[in-house]
Amino acid sequence: MARSSESDGPDEHRHAAAPTGPGVDMSFVKTLRPQDYNEVLYVGHFYRKGLPVVMDLTGLSDADAKPLVDFAAGLVFGRRGDMDRIAPKVFLLLPPSVTAGV
Repeated sequence: MARSSESDGPDEHRHAAAPTGPGVDMSFVKTLRPQDYNEVLYVGHFYRKGLPVVMDLTGLSDADAKPLVDFAAGLVFGRRGDMDRIAPKVFLLLPPSVTAGV
């Protein structure tokens, strides 16, 4: 089970960020550290709510991280968002409402 810092989901943190476009609130970015594929549903949950998600897979082996990256890539592609690697095994998933203003 993932470590949890708040009640919304496993291992999430709020980070302040500057707005990127008109009407886009980037004040909340969810940082999630899924420990296995079963916990990737939280990534999808917050992303579908329109929140940018940082998916930190540094605690996983490459073999365990790959299916989660594949899931995230499919989610972002299907929702017409954007996904960037910000560090090794750390990915930023931006929903279309955020990428439209970038």
